Amino acid sequence: MNDAQSLTLALNGEWRGNHGTAPCPVCQPDRRVDQRALSIRSEGGRLLCWCHKTGCHFRDIIKAAGVTPAVATFDAEAARQADQKRATYEAEQRAKARNLWERSRPITGTKGERYLRSRGITCPLPSSLRWAVDAYHAPSARYVSAMVADVNSGGVHRTFFEKTGERLSRNAKMMQGPCAGGAVRLSERGGALAVCEGIETGLSLLSGVLQEPAEVWAALSTSGMQALSLPPAPGRLIVATDGDEPGRAAGRKLAERAAALGWRVSFLAAPDGRDWNDVLREQEAQCIRI
Repeated sequence: MNDAQSLTLALNGEWRGNHGTAPCPVCQPDRRVDQRALSIRSEGGRLLCWCHKTGCHFRDIIKAAGVTPAVATFDAEAARQADQKRATYEAEQRAKARNLWERSRPITGTKGERYLRSRGITCPLPSSLRWAVDAYHAPSARYVSAMVADVNSGGVHRTFFEKTGERLSRNAKMMQGPCAGGAVRLSERGGALAVCEGIETGLSLLSGVLQEPAEVWAALSTSGMQALSLPPAPGRLIVATDGDEPGRAAGRKLAERAAALGWRVSFLAAPDGRDWNDVLREQEAQCIRI
């Protein structure tokens, strides 16, 4: 792995002429084909990497990617310029995230609510979810609708929809602004803290999957679950994992960290190949058949 193109391909990315895009090995460790936070190119014999999701540092990126120091040496001036660029970019993204949130409306009565109800969600929808009629979708370079979720670290999570109400088939979910360590708070009820990956999964927990009152947080991804900032006072934690190995591995890492901080941890693991929304909808279908 000695050039930008090789690094791009090693990270399951795509090379286009003189630059590549790929999953960031730090904040997108699953390396899915729809994850393209990292820009990679070479300039003047230097390897340049830029994370557009959470602004991960160059040293962390090359370490997670397995690049040896002999191949990627540290340039202090380039690092200073990158830090300055990162600070500017983060401020711009935070402002854009807040602007989108402020011009969106409560999700109740919108096509966003209609979509969630079609997914078997029956619980009251939280104030942390809103609906934007016109939201810019960069991958398709057009304005669509979006469910906008408030992330408690200052950013937003966007789920994009066609104007007719169907969720986009490609690049439907994207974050904006500071989201590292954050989560979408889906309920404020007392009891245990339940942490899951997705918003629909969390709403499914509140729609009958959980048999007890709980405060439910959606960490938004496996990397988000691993890096989640927990409340300062330890209590009881339910780690609700998806039914795949990346989800279970992320849940185990969160559980280990929480236990070391004094949390009492239990697991709620979805069946193989499914998440808790799948389970909720299967239960609903069985009730209809009966």
